[in-house]
Amino acid sequence: MQTLTDRPDIIAITDKIRDRTANDPYLVSDVILREDGCEYQFVDLVMEGGGTLGIALVGYIHALEQANIRFLGMAGSSVGAIVALLTYSLGERTEAKGEKLASIIGEMNLGDMIDGKASARRLSKLFGDNDAKLRFLRGVINALLSLPLLLKKLGLNPGDELYKWISDRLNEIGIHSQADLNKLIDALPEGLIHRETGRKIVDYDTALRIVAADITTSTKVVFPDMAAMYWQEPDEINPADFVRASASIPLFFQPFTVSGISQLIASGDKWKQLGSFTGTLPEKVSFTDGGMFSNFPIDLFIRHGVPRAPTFGARLGNKNRSAKDLEKFTQYASRVFNSMRHYADYDFILKIRFTKFSSRIYRLALTIGLILI
Repeated sequence: MQTLTDRPDIIAITDKIRDRTANDPYLVSDVILREDGCEYQFVDLVMEGGGTLGIALVGYIHALEQANIRFLGMAGSSVGAIVALLTYSLGERTEAKGEKLASIIGEMNLGDMIDGKASARRLSKLFGDNDAKLRFLRGVINALLSLPLLLKKLGLNPGDELYKWISDRLNEIGIHSQADLNKLIDALPEGLIHRETGRKIVDYDTALRIVAADITTSTKVVFPDMAAMYWQEPDEINPADFVRASASIPLFFQPFTVSGISQLIASGDKWKQLGSFTGTLPEKVSFTDGGMFSNFPIDLFIRHGVPRAPTFGARLGNKNRSAKDLEKFTQYASRVFNSMRHYADYDFILKIRFTKFSSRIYRLALTIGLILI
């Protein structure tokens, strides 16, 4: 079966990227590895959430790999979290992962993720209906039928199939727990050096960071960094838990819940230290889509001083900010929702742009790439 990366139009694009970088390579990072006559440049990568557009993120990764760019830290929300986790799990950092990712994501049947009751499935599928009038009529009928489920479960679909799909893909790779994944996270490629000094690099923050929204305590959660707040033995947790929490699209999926919080030993200290939470610990916590608090968490790899490797950011679709009419309730609701998702990220990017950097830091800051493939 032909994969996306085998298509002639995709091959033509990747050939052009390789030819361009061979003749005039982009210098984007001071963290490099020279191997078999090839120079790999290492960056951190942050990916935005965006529903069913995750395949675009795979294209972005595949294109960067053709330019011999590889990844140290990776982060994302929602579908960005799914792609980040799978990329990190697929092998060593010098390996190109785009083709494997395209095969895995390309075989994902989105219809299988709709695992609610009959009326909930019909209502869920209307999100992709192009006939507005028909979509509205069917939506009203199925919304009334699904209302008891929404009131009780707070979502149309349990999300069990999404969790199973992620867990199965990890099992196929050999990742059964966070401890398994940590071995890949902690392993720096041998031979990493600083471009200008030639010194060997042996200490670099090579984290995987997945953003989820704890709506029980209003906490922006970054997994696995903050996993000890929710589990007694976080290294034993299946990383699919983190992604299921991050991808809990409001109303479409039921919230992801973790129970027994108040029973954890020394959990109070963890909540103060990691989450700045000093209230009474709940018994159960519910998570919704990480994009509700930070859909494009570009701040997760910002470091003090001059960064040795830049942060690239992959955004989905046209993100030019523009004024919108608010004459209809649907327009108002959409703008409120999107403003909540993007405000913190816009605010951070604005501060970065107006901070006074030295010319070198400013040049590196500009490599926070809003590059679209």
